Amino acid sequence: MIKPAEHPAVAMLRSEIEMMMSDREALLRVAGAAAKLVEILNIARLPVSAIPLAEALSSSVNALSEDSLKDALQAQKQRV
Repeated sequence: MIKPAEHPAVAMLRSEIEMMMSDREALLRVAGAAAKLVEILNIARLPVSAIPLAEALSSSVNALSEDSLKDALQAQKQRV
């Protein structure tokens, strides 16, 4: 009889979870960098064509939960 921990489905699930956690860390670093960029960005100096993108980035950062934003800023701080 195969033990549950040795079952191929468990190994596949473990691999998928590890990949998702790695992706989460990468996305947190991106979100942290975006949050820092939004913080220091001077919209008056942007080309008019970049303003909608800056606003979309700002809205996306503002839509993060407080916990996610804290995690993102912490992940970014660790990289700098």
